[in-house]
Amino acid sequence: MFARRLTEVEPFQCAGIDFGMLLPRDVTDSVEIVLAVLKPGMESPVDQHATFDQVFWIIEGEGDLTIGAERALVGPQTVAFIPRDTPHTIKCVSGSGLKYLYLNVWGKGVPELERLWRKVYLNVHARRTAAAPPLTRE
Repeated sequence: MFARRLTEVEPFQCAGIDFGMLLPRDVTDSVEIVLAVLKPGMESPVDQHATFDQVFWIIEGEGDLTIGAERALVGPQTVAFIPRDTPHTIKCVSGSGLKYLYLNVWGKGVPELERLWRKVYLNVHARRTAAAPPLTRE
């Protein structure tokens, strides 16, 4: 059995954004749940994923969410679905920051090259920043 509270995430940083791994893909081979924290005014890079669908679940704060050509203001208790291969980004528009969970869902299992979450996020960080290793533990 795998059970973890939001207060027990494994913290890491990638491309300047604070994250916490709640449920790793390494454990499930089909889904991953990550806590993301954006400071006021911060925006996630535009992203799209070829191998999985994604769900955002807003916990605290407000964000300006763009999925494809559509935009919406989102806040606590909002859930948004992002189909695979769809460009998306979210910007924190609240003065207190934005905290949300994202769920990555692989309908046919995690592809071999994407199985190790730490390695995947190292590659994402390198691609976005061309800088030092991203994974930091507090």
